[in-house]
Amino acid sequence: MNMEKKTDNPIYLGFASQKGGVGKSSLAEVLASILYYEKNISLAVVDCDGTQESFYKLRERDRDLIESSPELGKELHERLSRYGKKSYHIIRSKPERAVSDVMKYLHKMKKVPQLIIFDFPGHALTSAMMELSITMDYIISPIEADPQSLASSFAYAKTIRDLGIGFEGSRIQDFFMIWNKINRSASTTVIDLFSQNAREQGLPIFDTRIYNSVRFSRELAQGGVKGVFRCSYLPPAASLRPQTGVDEWVREVMEKLNLKTKDSV
Repeated sequence: MNMEKKTDNPIYLGFASQKGGVGKSSLAEVLASILYYEKNISLAVVDCDGTQESFYKLRERDRDLIESSPELGKELHERLSRYGKKSYHIIRSKPERAVSDVMKYLHKMKKVPQLIIFDFPGHALTSAMMELSITMDYIISPIEADPQSLASSFAYAKTIRDLGIGFEGSRIQDFFMIWNKINRSASTTVIDLFSQNAREQGLPIFDTRIYNSVRFSRELAQGGVKGVFRCSYLPPAASLRPQTGVDEWVREVMEKLNLKTKDSV
């Protein structure tokens, strides 16, 4: 279900998972960089991923590397100049104060961004996490083809869906699961069975599937400006994205969240 949002009210998109290591933060990082730098979607990121702090630490690694390498810094600056913008803002926070921190940030902004991406901790069963979940407009939850972890992921999805329907203060419009880290040579039996089960239960799953690749681990230190995949200052290198499903997924996210590029608004 899609609801019209006020132009001065950004979309809240949460990335959540019931199992560590499913690639939640990596997908959030890739999506943020492509939407912001390539699709001209104005956004900010809230890193409330506990001790992991994947977004914040990625930005720190990027910054440290740039400061230690003047040549890399110059190359990065030239690339950023092509996009005509500074890097997106990262708010370091915790689940219990994430929304209030966003409100303080928005109060200082002359122009409200279209999207706020929240990177949740790697679990969602605490009261603070459940409260944060229902303040989202949308939640994306990566899942892998492991029956045990899928059971908990489906339970979380159904809980959020039910809260979204029955809780008066909920903003939830939709909850999407995304198949991640798929091995192209492995059987898709589990994926197909659980996808069918999700459809029967009314739990949305993205049509796009993200395939396992070592490319996702390539940061500035490994790939440089021209060969980077995960970076808070640049989108993934175009040459590394084919066969991963990333571009198809970004298009699907934009369609489902009704995100418009700057030129099409």
